[in-house]
Amino acid sequence: MYYTLKRLFDSKRLPAENLKKAVSVFGWIDAGQYKQITGTDYSTTTT
Repeated sequence: MYYTLKRLFDSKRLPAENLKKAVSVFGWIDAGQYKQITGTDYSTTTT
């Protein structure tokens, strides 16, 4: 799932807000993988 989400994020088809759901709601990726994809810490971007 990581590679699919990364591809979608890199092609601007998946915004960071929706990518957060892949961590918190679905558990498809962890916070470290979120940082690898977006370049920002997961903990600082959650509300």
